[in-house]
Amino acid sequence: MYKLLCSVCLVLSVNLLTLTAQADNLQSLADVEHTAFTYTLAQAQTRFNNPQVSVTPLDKRLRLQHCEKGLEAFSNRNIATAGNVTVGVRCQEPVAWTVYIPLQIKVMRPMVVIARPVSANHVLTEQDLRIEQHDIGKLRQGYMANIAAVVGQQAKYSLGLGTVIQKNHLRPLNIVKRGESIVLVASAGTMEVRMQGTAMSDASLGDRVRVKNLSSERVVEGVVDGPGVVRVTM
Repeated sequence: MYKLLCSVCLVLSVNLLTLTAQADNLQSLADVEHTAFTYTLAQAQTRFNNPQVSVTPLDKRLRLQHCEKGLEAFSNRNIATAGNVTVGVRCQEPVAWTVYIPLQIKVMRPMVVIARPVSANHVLTEQDLRIEQHDIGKLRQGYMANIAAVVGQQAKYSLGLGTVIQKNHLRPLNIVKRGESIVLVASAGTMEVRMQGTAMSDASLGDRVRVKNLSSERVVEGVVDGPGVVRVTM
């Protein structure tokens, strides 16, 4: 009985030593993740102020041979945008291996958002807007950072509370209306002639619009120069 117990103890001791040796030969997954994190953070800091980087943890069942020469992080493309990225970590010796780790770069910036719901075609005022911090990585269509640049523009669509304003949400306010009487300004050098006309369509500042000259009955095309004013070049 004593000999049997000794044999069992010996087998258990050998197995424990084997497991310990195997564990010592495995690469720490935390070190792999940290290598990817520091690489990504350094890359992000060259482009953004105060970026935040988070790592998707590796599967704990992953078994990698311990890297003796040190871990190397790399990316197949420049990390030039916020959002989701993938970074590789590789080892050369004693056993070559490579793993790829998903990370997220978050960059918070002040943005103009809707302070109260607005309907389509609503002309935005300061009371409709406020500034909030949001992650630029989630906004592929860009954003507006200045309330003054948004005030006076029309909402193309209905916009809900907290919506981040993007350029494709807006259109300039039409300052010339179809059928409206306008001043047609024709210029040639220093000479300028003003006539009455009728706008053939709606238009905003800087748009080209067709206008009917009420004196000649001719239709000409000009550029909206201000509210009710269209300029043509002779």
